[in-house]
Amino acid sequence: MKLVVLGLSLGSSWGNGHATTFRALLKAFAACGHDILFLEREVPWYAGERRDLTDPGYCWLQYYPDLQALETWAATIAEADAVIVGSYVPDGVEVARFVRKHARGVTAFYDIDTPVTLAKLARGDFEYLSPEVIPGYDVYLSFTGGPTLGRIEREFGSPAARALYCSVDAEAYRPLDVPKRWDLSYLGTYSDDRQPALERLLIETARRCPDRRFAVAGPQYPAGIAWPANVERIEHLPPARHGEFYGASRLTLNVTRADMIAAGWSPSVRLFEAAACGTPILSDRWNGLDSLFAPDREILFADTTEDAVAALGRDAAALGAAARARVLAEHTAVHRAQELEHHLTQATARKAIMKVETAPLTLVAGGAGFIGSHLCAELLARGDHVVCLDNLQTARPSNLGDLEGHPRFEFVEADVTHPLPPSITARARRFTRIYNLACAASPPQYQVDPEHTMLTCVVGTDQLLRLAELSGARFLLTSTSEVYGDPEEHPQREDYRGLVNCTGPRACYDEGKRAAEAMTFDFGRMDRAEVRVARLFNTYGPHMHLDDGRVVSNLICQALSGREITIYGDGSQTRSFCYVADTVEALIRLMECDDFDGMEPINIGNPDEMTVNELLEQVTAITRVNPRVEYHPLPIDDPRRRRPDITRARSLLGWEPRVDLRTGLVSTCAWFAEELAQGTPPEELELTCAAE
Repeated sequence: MKLVVLGLSLGSSWGNGHATTFRALLKAFAACGHDILFLEREVPWYAGERRDLTDPGYCWLQYYPDLQALETWAATIAEADAVIVGSYVPDGVEVARFVRKHARGVTAFYDIDTPVTLAKLARGDFEYLSPEVIPGYDVYLSFTGGPTLGRIEREFGSPAARALYCSVDAEAYRPLDVPKRWDLSYLGTYSDDRQPALERLLIETARRCPDRRFAVAGPQYPAGIAWPANVERIEHLPPARHGEFYGASRLTLNVTRADMIAAGWSPSVRLFEAAACGTPILSDRWNGLDSLFAPDREILFADTTEDAVAALGRDAAALGAAARARVLAEHTAVHRAQELEHHLTQATARKAIMKVETAPLTLVAGGAGFIGSHLCAELLARGDHVVCLDNLQTARPSNLGDLEGHPRFEFVEADVTHPLPPSITARARRFTRIYNLACAASPPQYQVDPEHTMLTCVVGTDQLLRLAELSGARFLLTSTSEVYGDPEEHPQREDYRGLVNCTGPRACYDEGKRAAEAMTFDFGRMDRAEVRVARLFNTYGPHMHLDDGRVVSNLICQALSGREITIYGDGSQTRSFCYVADTVEALIRLMECDDFDGMEPINIGNPDEMTVNELLEQVTAITRVNPRVEYHPLPIDDPRRRRPDITRARSLLGWEPRVDLRTGLVSTCAWFAEELAQGTPPEELELTCAAE
């Protein structure tokens, strides 16, 4: 791979962590066989004596005096397989425009200060990045992971935001046999928002422990700081001496900037460097740090001066050794280089697809859910380019595990009750199919937040219908047999108007879906969109939540875990269970049916009706258990009978279920058994049963 990097600095590590980050990462990346050109803007504060690297050896380092001089490198940038622009690059917005104009390969923004960047954008400070240029980068690489990545995609339209944490050169940072000079040290440039923590955890600690020795290394500290006599100040410590500094420290302090604490998941370069040297770390707290280092085993936390004083009394050598082992296993420059290669390769695959501007897109809202994930997989198998939209409120990201990395699959985390993100609206006219499966479907889930359930049905459907109107896409709403309520007509035909309690605890879902249907048909009547409505009856299969509260998942989980079986009602209430593969096949047939005006709903389900007690017999026969059964009162508004009339589906779609109940249950039981073996212990599941 030919890579061009335009970064803040590679040649000077004075007062910044960018140079050390790039040095470790690019050295490891070059070792993978890639060719690298690093372009650095000439600035006086990184020149002269502050330039401590002249010939990297692993890459070509060149300087340019101004934006106009970048034209010299236009052809090289055009020929590169990938171009990375780093944060804090002078005139970064103009550099981004230049790169976008000339680059034919993948472009990436590497943000080493993501929370600071986002705070700047919020203030309208576009020093090196602006909202205008973010969508133009094929991938946004971030020092910060966690929820911030979703925010970058939702709010700023990044096609892909990916964590690329800092790392450490394991050859340069390792334990050294040097005398211990300090009980607690800190290495970092002065920062206003870090200083209160440094005062609390090191300076005040030094005052209280006059018999111990401390050190603070780093530039730009104001002259007015009252340093205790037992705190040694080191103005500048070049990277070559970092290992010696950490080696001479019994403990070293990690202090984090306020923006990074607020964002979480923001490890610093110094954190990994100290750990690689085997030096025990005392750190402030922030979300995500415990996912990098195990508390009290690989790292110590301190909130107060008292905590820091107490830490000084510990023998923390084993903690330092454990932290080093963790870094060597997960956070070396070699690991980051492999991650960078992966991200650029994936971005290249996405870019190749996106170049085909006429390629049709299929949107699956709620695509990470139980049925939605199966639908996405089947659409991909049929050759569609699938965009999966989901807020992950009730969906499981693991449902999409087998789809990640597929060149024709994209995931967008967003809530349909909010305005659709730019990654959707910017390509509105490329959508030709829109499936709306966006809503929690089991009573325990949709009753947790009934307002959101109703808004998802109504506002979400409205937004997706408007997208269909704009794009000319065919629209399919997945409705539910719940629109029939506790039916007086049996089996239920599509023209039956139902018996629904519009004020009961299930109304948020029942009435929400009825309203969504009304809106969908109104769009169809007014020729604003080509629409279809499917009413689903009791679908089951792999990817159901272990504790989603529906009868199939509850009976299987309770049977597999050897627990008492709970039946609500006397078990004589009936349902008709349809395996998920059959449901997905019906949805696709309905979407693709051309001989259909769309102005009538279609029942999708299995007409083979059985009681809950009969279902229990099947489950216990498959799982080979003989459980004790306990009966509880039937939930409010739980239907007594449920069976679809699928005459219309047979006639219009040529569809009927093919998977018999036993075959489907065997597959479902096997999947649940594997999930229980790998995941949540059965005793921790909240199996709030319902007949749905």
